[in-house]
Amino acid sequence: MQKPLLIHRYLFKEMITPFFLSMAVATFILLLAKIVELTDMVVTRGVGMGVVARLLLYAMPYFFVFTVPMATLLGVLLGFLRLSSDNEIIALRAAGVSLRSLLPPVAALALLAWMLTQGLSLWVLPWGHNQFENVVFEVAHSRADLALRERVFLDSFGKMTMYVNRLPGERLMQDIFIVDERDPEKVNTVVAKRGRLFPGKDGHIILRLYEGTMHGVDSSLRSARNASFKTYDIQLETGSIGQAQRQGKHRKEMYLGELLSAMDQNVNDDRQHNLLDMEFQQRFSYPFSCLVMALIALPLGTHWQGGRSWGVIAALAVFLVYYLMLSLAWSLGDTGYYPPKIGVWMPNLTFGVLGFLMFKAEVREKPLPILDALGNLPALIMSKHTKDAEE
Repeated sequence: MQKPLLIHRYLFKEMITPFFLSMAVATFILLLAKIVELTDMVVTRGVGMGVVARLLLYAMPYFFVFTVPMATLLGVLLGFLRLSSDNEIIALRAAGVSLRSLLPPVAALALLAWMLTQGLSLWVLPWGHNQFENVVFEVAHSRADLALRERVFLDSFGKMTMYVNRLPGERLMQDIFIVDERDPEKVNTVVAKRGRLFPGKDGHIILRLYEGTMHGVDSSLRSARNASFKTYDIQLETGSIGQAQRQGKHRKEMYLGELLSAMDQNVNDDRQHNLLDMEFQQRFSYPFSCLVMALIALPLGTHWQGGRSWGVIAALAVFLVYYLMLSLAWSLGDTGYYPPKIGVWMPNLTFGVLGFLMFKAEVREKPLPILDALGNLPALIMSKHTKDAEE
């Protein structure tokens, strides 16, 4: 009894280090991409670093839901790959230790990863999305310029549509086009070279336009007027921005009970019902992928002969194919091509069956042809590279 426990403890230690290292690296890469995206808010919009730090904190649960399954795949694969490259797997088999008896530490790591991701998906993820949107709403409510986007028509200011060609700096605008329909008796079209936002009274924002023209028509379309101006002030209400952005929770912000309630309310709207159902299913399918990734990684790690660097490439390729299938399932489910319950779970089912067949074949020491092909791939690539170099 003591011998299997020692082996299991040894294997778990071999997997846990690459697991945490992979999770840290993958999370850092996603975090870095988000930092680059939010840099514009600091550099050109003057948003404080504290706000950006809060946004990054609330985005962390979303990152972990993706990086924990990836870390499970890499942890198991790299752990067994190290044992396989040092011929320790062969030694264990020669000592009468079957591959099936090595399952407990792999199952333990996979179950821990699944429970962690499931908890994040059910409770922390919707909370993070909700807090993220709340911070964006609060900032946009106090800073109207943050609601602006370059070369995009925006209707976030009530009955006024605005187009800005460039946003060169904090509260500054260039090449502005506005359609003002707040007065139904006269519609004004305003074009200006420059503009700037100033804080007003009672929660209002003043948009001051420079060097422009105003064109207006009455409701009967019988009379028109044109005027040029050096400066022209328009009063904006920040409340209209908030109302445009926060009209109830997005499906990603909803907890399970709220998703089920929303599905009942949209039972006659097929597309909205499908989107809500897919969100509901993904709360369980993403965490379950931890178990699937571990099942794939075990036979791949024991059979792979290409070294750790090639193992990382193989793991990333597996993960890429998995999420490409998931993206395809989301797109087809969005169109109603098939029920969301089938599409969202199809990648797990496909990779789960493949992992089971690979593991079963590896236990019988009659690996599937795909395992032999993958195992020989690094050697073929290196031999071809050497041959090309000699020529």
